Amino acid sequence: MKSKTRITLSQIAEKAGVHKSTVSLALRNSPRVNAATSRRVHEAAINLGYTKDAHLSHLMGYLRTISKNEKFETIAYLTSEPSETDDLDERPFFREFHKGALEELDGLGYKLETFRLREYEFNYKRLTEVLSNRSIQGVIVSPPVKIVSLEKVTWDKLAGITLGYRLRNPQLHRVVCDQVSVMRLVLTKLEKTGYKHPFFAYRKGRDSHVGRRWSIALNGSIRLFPHVMDYHSYGGEADDDFVERLRESGCDCVIGLSYNFAVKLKQAGYSIPGDIGFILLDRHDGPDYVSSVDQLPRSLGHLAARQMAGMLDRNEIGLPAEPFTLNLDPVWHPGTTL
Repeated sequence: MKSKTRITLSQIAEKAGVHKSTVSLALRNSPRVNAATSRRVHEAAINLGYTKDAHLSHLMGYLRTISKNEKFETIAYLTSEPSETDDLDERPFFREFHKGALEELDGLGYKLETFRLREYEFNYKRLTEVLSNRSIQGVIVSPPVKIVSLEKVTWDKLAGITLGYRLRNPQLHRVVCDQVSVMRLVLTKLEKTGYKHPFFAYRKGRDSHVGRRWSIALNGSIRLFPHVMDYHSYGGEADDDFVERLRESGCDCVIGLSYNFAVKLKQAGYSIPGDIGFILLDRHDGPDYVSSVDQLPRSLGHLAARQMAGMLDRNEIGLPAEPFTLNLDPVWHPGTTL
């Protein structure tokens, strides 16, 4: 069979009536090429039967990587401000995510620099100007609870990816440890250990901030585990009301979205796991001996960083037309509270 002749950028440039460098930029959808020229280049490429060379794309990505060893290119790590109760940046989960992104980008030859919205007094125009003046195109968003929208940021020259579901506008690519996966792992462990009456406890806001995905995950998954006889949910603080509701329920295990619920159980005289079992939904929120789910925040940081580097290599700038969500499956952390 006769091999197909590879179409060159020069051939496309000649047909489109532009310089070869313009073809290269247009085929990577660079904003530096106006829409009419970009359309003409793409039409010329299609008419000539041009297809991308995968090996060449990998090679160019590698060359860009080794050329960044001196770390001239910076990616912004965008955070907000402390919540009303504590600084979310200092929570172990968020710290681990940041460490993962930092580690991955360091290996790829990028610098990761933190930008806090509170330091810009939430002046999105000023923030955008600073990023533009410093030629920063990549933004990894780790939004605290209070920030659900970044629509006022000018995204047409930026590539963005975020952690979790808290950021609702605009729709960026995101990396998550899905609540459904977490809950089904928990219910599987309860099935194996014989607990039949779980009590789901979460602090106010922790469920609603993620679109009630925790409650939806539990309610939607429970029917797949017929060993569960009944279950109860409690949205509130780890206080006396929590203890009273738990006693009334007759449940044999608490699924906690905060370690504070385990602390309150001990203060109320419960022996864990003698009197009641306890599962923590975020391993990094409590001591290592607690039976818990590791949502792998550091690995999520690695994943976000790799995706960001790839987006920049492919020049995928601006808000995505079809934002994707990448899910990491959680792992079980065995402890002594079941």
